[in-house]
Amino acid sequence: MRLLYDITRRPFTSSSLFLAKDKKSGKKATREKFERIFEKSLFEINTENVYLKKCPTSIIFMDSVDKDPDRIRGGTYSMIHWSEVAFSKIEKGESIISVFDKVVQPTLSQTDGYVLLESTNNGRNGWWDLWEAYKDYGFARLKVGLSDMVYLGLIEPEEYDKIKNTTHPDVFRQEYECEWVSFQGKTYNEFDESRHIQEIPPPEPWQVVISSIDWGYDPSATCVLFAYVVEGVLHIFDEHYQHRELGQITAEQIDYKKQQWNIKRLVATADHEEDRIEELTKRGISCGKAKKINVLGARIEIKEAFYFDKIVIHPRCRWLIRDLNAAVWDPKKEGEIDYTQCTWGHFDAEAALRYMIRELSSVERDKPEENPHFDSSSQQAFEMLRLRQGRAE
Repeated sequence: MRLLYDITRRPFTSSSLFLAKDKKSGKKATREKFERIFEKSLFEINTENVYLKKCPTSIIFMDSVDKDPDRIRGGTYSMIHWSEVAFSKIEKGESIISVFDKVVQPTLSQTDGYVLLESTNNGRNGWWDLWEAYKDYGFARLKVGLSDMVYLGLIEPEEYDKIKNTTHPDVFRQEYECEWVSFQGKTYNEFDESRHIQEIPPPEPWQVVISSIDWGYDPSATCVLFAYVVEGVLHIFDEHYQHRELGQITAEQIDYKKQQWNIKRLVATADHEEDRIEELTKRGISCGKAKKINVLGARIEIKEAFYFDKIVIHPRCRWLIRDLNAAVWDPKKEGEIDYTQCTWGHFDAEAALRYMIRELSSVERDKPEENPHFDSSSQQAFEMLRLRQGRAE
C-alpha cells in the first residue's frame, strides 16, 4: 500500500491497480487501508479509484478478480498489488495462475511494471503454484511468520505462546507461520466419538435453535440439522435426512420438529435454491441463504471446533456422524474432500454442518432471568413479547 502511495503521489501520469479477492473485500480495503494511508487533503478516494487531486491522471484503479477476471484485461499499469491471492474467488474455469498469466502479467509488459502478490496460505492451491514457480517468473519471495515477528521484536513471546496454545495446530501453521499445510487422509480426524457424541438435552423454549439445510433429491439427499449454542458449544440435537423429497415435505418436517421439541424461535439457513427457500418462507419459516464462500475455511472451522470440544452431537444424528467418519481429503484436489468415497450419494450432512458453523457466533442467547414479581404465566408472556420484538428488529 505504501508503494502505491509513493507512486501515485508523484505529480505525473501513472496508472496502478489494486486487486482484491472479491468486490466486497475491495470496498473494505478502501475503508480500512486507503482512507487511513492516503491523505484526503491530497487524494480523492472512493471504491473505484484513488487519484492525486493536483494530477488526476496519477491514479490507482480498484477492482477484483471474482466473477469475470477477463474484465481486467486491456489496462497498462506501472504496478499491480494483488491482495489475498490464495483466497481469490475465480470462476469460469480459470485458476489463480492462469489469471496471472493471461490477464495480470500482460498489463505490465508495456511499462515493464511491477507486481506485488501477497496472501496468507490456503492449502496448496494456485497461490502455492505461483510461489513454487518464482524462478520462472523472476520473482523475489519473502515469507514472514509469527515466529519471525517475535525474532524481530514486533510481538512479545507471551503473545505468540497465547496464540499458539489457543489455535488448532494446522491452522496455526497455515495462518500464523505461513506454512504450506497439505490436507491428506481423514478430513475430520479431530472428531472423537467418545468425546463428541453425547446424550445432550433438547433445547429449552427460551433458546434460539438454528436449522441448516443442504438441499438434494437423488442421489444426494436433503439434510436438515437442528442445534443450539450454550457457552460457545454447538449442541446438534437432531437431524432430518431424506432422498427424493420435495421442498413442501421438508417444510412440513421442519414444522414437525418445531412441535416435537417445543421450539419457540428458529433461525434457518439453507443452500441457495430459491424455490425451496420460498416454500419455507410461505409456511412462516424464515430462512436465509447460507454463507458458502471459502469451503476449505468452513472445514477448518469445523476441525478447530472439534479440536477444542466446541461441538457435541446427539447419537440420533446418525447421518451426520456417518459423514464425519467417512470424509477424506481428495488426493488430487487440495482442500477438497473426495466425493468418490461417498457410496450413498453425497456428503449432505457435512455440507449442512458447514453452513451451520458459519452461524455459530450469532445464535446463542442467555437464559432469561426469573422475575420474582411475575408468576410463571406472566413470565412466559413477557418472553413471548421479547421474542416478537426481536423479530421486529
